[in-house]
Amino acid sequence: MSGELPLFVEPMLAELGGEPFDSPEHLFEIKWDGVRALCFVEGGAFRLMGRSRADYSARFPELEELRALPPGTLLDGELVAWKDGRPDFQQTMQRIHSRGTHRIRALSRTNPVAFVAFDFLYRDFRPLLGLPLRERRAALEDLLDGRVGARLALSEGLVGSGIAFFEEARARALEGVVAKRLASPYRPGARGDDWIKLKPRRTVLCAVLGYVAEGNDLRSLVIATEEEGRLVCIGRVASGMTDTVRARLFSECRSRARSTPFLDCAEDALWIQPGLYCTVSYLERTENGLRAPIFLDSFLRP
Repeated sequence: MSGELPLFVEPMLAELGGEPFDSPEHLFEIKWDGVRALCFVEGGAFRLMGRSRADYSARFPELEELRALPPGTLLDGELVAWKDGRPDFQQTMQRIHSRGTHRIRALSRTNPVAFVAFDFLYRDFRPLLGLPLRERRAALEDLLDGRVGARLALSEGLVGSGIAFFEEARARALEGVVAKRLASPYRPGARGDDWIKLKPRRTVLCAVLGYVAEGNDLRSLVIATEEEGRLVCIGRVASGMTDTVRARLFSECRSRARSTPFLDCAEDALWIQPGLYCTVSYLERTENGLRAPIFLDSFLRP
């Protein structure tokens, strides 16, 4: 069949959920820690489009095998780089931001990505958006049967046992799980409880190096934590503090003022004497610090 695919489809989005759950009406998949992308196949070529409508196709020459998918195919999925057997978000972002033919070709050999498909939106140029997820997934499994390899993968999942699946993802230090209602159609651009993302959070004890203020309001704390036996600055934490807690910390920090940080730190802040600590929850450690840090509590040590 001949036809044309749309220039773009707004990806369906997941809302953030709370506790993991079991449900025979949901498919539970790994939440891949990569970059969302739609794969369009037509005219003997493929396009990889990001959520912001950026065209990523030229940045991933290692994904040329995607052009062998049937014309009129549109898949939703994730671009994922791997490090030590786990998805590595920083490496994926390095690829997304790479420029220049020589650099792109070099990174495609040393830091290749895979396209992990998890939904089937168009088949033979015909939309599947209105079909329930269970039918789209069955069609996707048929499409990828015999095609899965190092650069093209199917996002595996299971129905029912969401709690055990979540605990396995947490044990493997993965980003989390997405629970998808099997009866749901694909709703472009919509965010709702048909798709729910469940993320484990971790906690870490941090030393407070300083703070950032705006007038008489404390905006964030500059924090450090232990890394390979020494304290290193890991950025700022602002979320999670009530107005009462901010006021108390602001007073405490001002009473402990010093002119320079007590360890190397590139943040632009006001500095305090050592002795103030806080507990912070976060999603993961990255090369740039903590991802999505949330302040939990604070205390003093002599």
